[in-house]
Amino acid sequence: MFSPLEQFENHLFYPISLFGYDFSFTSFSLALTFSFVFFCLLFLLNLSRTYLIPTQFQYILENFYLFVIGMVRSQTGYSGFGYFPLVMTVFSFIFCCNFLGLIPFSFTSTAQIFLPFFLSISLNFGLIIIGFYKHQMTFFRLFIPSGISPFLVPLVFVIEISTYMLRPFSLALRLFANMMAGHTLLFICTMTLYIGLVTSAFVFATGLVLVFAVFSLELLISFLQAYVFSVLFCVYLNDSLHPVH
Repeated sequence: MFSPLEQFENHLFYPISLFGYDFSFTSFSLALTFSFVFFCLLFLLNLSRTYLIPTQFQYILENFYLFVIGMVRSQTGYSGFGYFPLVMTVFSFIFCCNFLGLIPFSFTSTAQIFLPFFLSISLNFGLIIIGFYKHQMTFFRLFIPSGISPFLVPLVFVIEISTYMLRPFSLALRLFANMMAGHTLLFICTMTLYIGLVTSAFVFATGLVLVFAVFSLELLISFLQAYVFSVLFCVYLNDSLHPVH
């Protein structure tokens, strides 16, 4: 009996060491490569030739484009439109990683804690730079509620700073935990198919229905988690553009 967690093991394919650093090619590297290629094929090839009367796939991508624009506008206003390419890239990349992880015997890169943490920490570090670049020291107004007693300002400031610094961790753990839990559940449901092969057709049919239901749910979650990550990033971006508590 295999463990449901074996699917998340990062296997070494080809060891590479340069200048004392490990650049080995692993299953995680392969998954990221496939995600990058899929991302490029999804947008570059299909939008290299556009038509006045869009094709079916062009229509889907245009609506996806409008969906992300609406998300940016609703969370940041028109001042956030300059960061739309970044939001679009983050949204699409996470969705591609989540979607490709649903292919049988594939590797889910977003179920590895490193990738969500790298994305969330680097993006939040960039938001801090944007906040100080645009507002200098007035960026600290984000951590001081208006109308608060001067005696409570130091305590509230420390609490708000601590909450702000925990944002990348909550953002990363939400994506990582949901993808890992969903794929673990899908693996467990798949085991009922093997049990049904040696027991009865009823168990096999029940397992097939469960696998289809969980797979459909995971397909929805792969999009939903990319959306949640992106919309929270837009909320944090709005705090950097308009630092008012």
